[in-house]
Amino acid sequence: MKPTQPDPAASSIDFDHPPVAEIEVDGARYRVDVGLGTAVAVSRRAAGSWSWQLLAEGRWDGVRLKAKEVDRLVVDALAKALRTAAEDMNS
Repeated sequence: MKPTQPDPAASSIDFDHPPVAEIEVDGARYRVDVGLGTAVAVSRRAAGSWSWQLLAEGRWDGVRLKAKEVDRLVVDALAKALRTAAEDMNS
């Protein structure tokens, strides 16, 4: 069994800063953090845990969020939260 190596992308996310968007689905928390260009980081924290786990690098085009590794229900809810956050920043 190989030792687990830390994910370099996860180490570049500062989970102490507020995310762009955060939601809760079935007791788990999901957050989106800023990446480069249209890239975003999608992370998950299980109920009762203090640690965030990077799930995927997604793409946000201002309307749709694409993250193949994440359940469609979660992606749709995060996209809605991102649209709301964008509208709040523009008003």
